Amino acid sequence: MFKTLIGKFTFFFWLIFLISNILIYFFGAVYIKNLLINSEENSISLMLNTLKPVIAFDISFDQEEQLNQLLNGILEYKSVKKVQLNYGDAQTILKTKETKNSDKLFSYKVFITDPFSDEILANIDLSYSNENINNLQKKILTIQFFIFIFTLFLFFLFFIYVKQDLNALRDISNSLQEYSESKIIKPIILQNKSQEITTIANVANEMISHISQYLQELKSFNTLLEYQVNEEIQKVQKQEKIIVHQSRQAAMGKMLESIAHQWRQPLNIIGISVANLEVQAMLGTIENKDLIKKLQLISLNTNYMSDTIDDFRNFLSPNRNIVNFNLKNSIGEVLTIMDAELQNKKIKCTIKEEQSVNSAGVENEFKQVIFILIHNAKDAVISEMEKKKRDSGNIFITISQKNNTAIIDIEDNGGGIEEDIIPSIFDPYFSTKFASQGTGIGLYMAKNIIESRMQGTLSVKNTQDGCCFTIELPNKDNNT
Repeated sequence: MFKTLIGKFTFFFWLIFLISNILIYFFGAVYIKNLLINSEENSISLMLNTLKPVIAFDISFDQEEQLNQLLNGILEYKSVKKVQLNYGDAQTILKTKETKNSDKLFSYKVFITDPFSDEILANIDLSYSNENINNLQKKILTIQFFIFIFTLFLFFLFFIYVKQDLNALRDISNSLQEYSESKIIKPIILQNKSQEITTIANVANEMISHISQYLQELKSFNTLLEYQVNEEIQKVQKQEKIIVHQSRQAAMGKMLESIAHQWRQPLNIIGISVANLEVQAMLGTIENKDLIKKLQLISLNTNYMSDTIDDFRNFLSPNRNIVNFNLKNSIGEVLTIMDAELQNKKIKCTIKEEQSVNSAGVENEFKQVIFILIHNAKDAVISEMEKKKRDSGNIFITISQKNNTAIIDIEDNGGGIEEDIIPSIFDPYFSTKFASQGTGIGLYMAKNIIESRMQGTLSVKNTQDGCCFTIELPNKDNNT
């Protein structure tokens, strides 16, 4: 209802003043009047009760003259306007006094009894007015009026005095609000105010000064922090580029190793075929039939090697368009490149697709992740085979879907990862291999691609015989 302290104070201040004066008025006008009326009636009653024995004596001895004097004496009482004495058969002595307000007379009746026989001798009807009471009441009301004026004056002075301090508080509030909006320092200057208000103003000025100083320091700190953040971002971006470059170099090295395995057998076949043709040509025993067969074999292996180069080029293609792709097909293309190497190491890789699942992203980046995970699984299996003198190893790839999420599990029997280093294997440059065998950036890049670029997750856990890397990606329906 009231938004300001001054409004509340003004309302309740004058409300208390009016209520208190109204109560004083009713007390003076009503209560005192009734009190005076009762006092007047008691006075008349006391006077008549005092005169009753005398009147009874005069009536008993027929002292009419004394009765008249007595009645005249009663009329001398200022408030009494009429006295009527009734006694005997028809005898009435009437004494009256003029009054301006005969309609406002009050009646009082008293019986006169014989003091010896208690027999009623007569009765007195007395009429009296409250003119004296009214005059007295007017004087009281006049006094009340002057008291009201004096009280009003005192209240007004007190109100003006207090309102000055309240106005000072309002000025302090307005200054603080203006500073909060504009941040412009305007000192609060107050003169001849109470000690408490002056203290509040001084504290407010000091607080504004400190806040301005803090804001200036904060602005400088933010500027410095922004510069440092930008500098760190540039460093991180530069480091990221170095990591990406190193990852690509490592991937290319692994790819070249896979291609070497892919090419080794075709080159052997081509070399043997050429050597046979050369020997037969030198001996002169070559036949068209053998020549054609050898040339067809050489052509077939040459085409195989060319296809391998095409797969390698597609794998390292810089195309970064986001497309929908089938997970099994992409994984199969990676295995085609690594197949010869896995077979050479006597590692069997099996794909199990519970249902056809699609996802969206840069397909070559996804292939790079699969290549890194299979290559790591291959290294772990080879290490475990060397430790336990096994002749073969296994890598299992499972593709499934759950609640619109594509799930790829790549599980091996390579002995697993030590539990205390599992939280660190995705950190950059962290590796469990010798420096000549790994750079420690493969898993970091794989997690970065899956989580930052494809909005998925990459996690790892140990199994009974090895470990399992799990990729979770948002599923895309085949028709999307």
